[in-house]
Amino acid sequence: MSSADLLIEVRCEELPVSMIGPALEGLESGLVALLKGVAHGAVRRFSTPRRLCVVVEGLAGARPVEDRYVHGPNLAVAKKDGAWTGAAMGFAKKNGVAVEDLVEIDGPKGDRVVAARFSAGGETTPALVAAGLEALILGLPFKKSMRWGSGAARWGRPFHQVIAVYGGARIDTTVAGITTTDAVIGHRLSTLAPGPVTGAVDYLAALRDRHVLADRDERRDVIRAGLAAVAAERGVEVAWNEALVEEVTDLVEWPVPLAATFAEELLHLPPRLLVESMRVNQRVFPTLRDGQLTNVILTVSNNPFGDPALIAEGNKRVLAARFFDAQFFYAEDRKTPLARHGEGLVKMRWVKGLGTMADKQERIGTLAQSLASLVGADPLVAFQAGSLAKADLLTLMVGEFPELQGHMGRLYAQNDGLDAKVATAIEEHYLPRFAADGPPTSAAGQAVGLADRLDTLVGCFGIGLVPKGSADPQGLRRAANGVLAILFASGRPVPLSALVGAALDGYEAREGSAVVIRRDRDEVGAQVTQFILERLRAQLKDEGFATELVDAVLSAGGDEVLGLRARVDALATLAKSGGFGELVQLVKRVQNISKDHDSAAFDAEALPEPAERALAEALGSAQGEVGAAFARFDVGAALARMIQLRPAVARFFDEVLVMAEDEALRRNRLGLLRAVAELFRSVADFRNLSAE
Repeated sequence: MSSADLLIEVRCEELPVSMIGPALEGLESGLVALLKGVAHGAVRRFSTPRRLCVVVEGLAGARPVEDRYVHGPNLAVAKKDGAWTGAAMGFAKKNGVAVEDLVEIDGPKGDRVVAARFSAGGETTPALVAAGLEALILGLPFKKSMRWGSGAARWGRPFHQVIAVYGGARIDTTVAGITTTDAVIGHRLSTLAPGPVTGAVDYLAALRDRHVLADRDERRDVIRAGLAAVAAERGVEVAWNEALVEEVTDLVEWPVPLAATFAEELLHLPPRLLVESMRVNQRVFPTLRDGQLTNVILTVSNNPFGDPALIAEGNKRVLAARFFDAQFFYAEDRKTPLARHGEGLVKMRWVKGLGTMADKQERIGTLAQSLASLVGADPLVAFQAGSLAKADLLTLMVGEFPELQGHMGRLYAQNDGLDAKVATAIEEHYLPRFAADGPPTSAAGQAVGLADRLDTLVGCFGIGLVPKGSADPQGLRRAANGVLAILFASGRPVPLSALVGAALDGYEAREGSAVVIRRDRDEVGAQVTQFILERLRAQLKDEGFATELVDAVLSAGGDEVLGLRARVDALATLAKSGGFGELVQLVKRVQNISKDHDSAAFDAEALPEPAERALAEALGSAQGEVGAAFARFDVGAALARMIQLRPAVARFFDEVLVMAEDEALRRNRLGLLRAVAELFRSVADFRNLSAE
């Protein structure tokens, strides 16, 4: 069957950056689903702010014809003396076919039967696309959609053209009243007439001639190389921000890197303020000279025909205006102590039912103080930082630049002459802010960061604000992930139950407060602890650990996350070694036999058989060494020492009858096995592991 390339492009008004990726993914997956069963080669994607394009290479011309058979009666029953019987006629009628169209085939038992044959497939590729393209395009995922003109169609932005070409020929169909075409239209400012396309090669070439780089990877490379070249001309280096590179790539169709400057006097403003304002307000890149911020800025224009100097001047003016505003806000804010800024938090509600931001900040300070010793922080530093953690929310600077919350708190705390450790903790308590962000590096920052997130988790769970499905308006999953990140960074073994319990104390200790948790304390504590453990489970699986290993460790109990992670890691290492399957089988046997026995106590002197006495002696020797290994957080060594029990356990099962008729002897042997099982369970519940 001959094959050719299929090209689908939707040209629209500029899409927000956040919409492009999901919509393009939806176009690709939807197109592949629409063509299910049709053989094809590689699938390529192209995108700009104004177009989404998918090319399916080497696509067969039609869906293959496939026959399906519905088995009927045995041939001997269906035909008598060469004539169809009533059984055959009834079967044919039931399946909607003429009796003469029944065929003879081998049945499932090897005998000959009659069957109704149904053929499916055979639709041509253009017909499949024509029939399903409108529903596919109008069904693309957008968080927000809009309607335009007099039509009823809704989409992320108004679209104006749909290209549908297969094998060089246009596929004739309509999408929201728009008839498909086979010619591309280039950049908004291009004066070239539309160019006909047949596939990916001439599609890219035709757009390039019209000042559009449709290949996103190429566009990103051009941006990086262009910015580096412009920076070199000015004697500076680009302060790269990869997220900004990706964003700018999706903002332009024809990148034109440019440089501009702003007044040097503005460099006295906090560097992060300048950098954040450049990124958020103008999508421009800062530059460095000898590691220091300069007044040279780099931008990427989408105007291939514009005056570079004029465009640079426009960017400079807009950014300078923001900087001068920031200079005023910064000066005004520093006239008032940070603590006084925070007094206004009494008017800022946090979560309905959980009081104001002032209430939350007070709890954070108290909780950070109580957690300080657990992460090696100075309790007074943690208390002071926690008690000012949210104060900068009411400053002019954070009001204008919300992304600077915490950072401005640090600067204003330094301006007030507070301890540098307090100032650092105020900023760091927001870390990590997102998945790829780093955790707090100071112990006080870790204490305040834990206090903030635990207060959020306990408070929201305490009033029933629990995430359901993908909905998580209070960001509780992010808060739980933050707790884990901070605990891993601290390197200190702190049980989650202790942390959660301290957070619960914070809601109960404030006499006369209207903010109380009305649900059962133990129930809330158990739910929050389990919620954080579920986030740990998800993280470990995302890191590539086998699901059954993670589940085996977590189901064995424990809520100290560093230890849980170490147990998973040690078990994963052991699983790669030889003999793991045999060990799993042996330990599972121990755990299964002793699972209903309620005590690990046994009397070694009352064990009559040499094999069971040998196991008891080996167990006694191992327990101390395993405990010492756990005390120094060496789970691998503990597990290795446990494995040395394997010969004694195997001998025990070979030579000893566990379920002896004598009840006292039976209970003693079960107690010994229960003790062995509990030693292994200190790492994992081996019953959840496969011996394969």
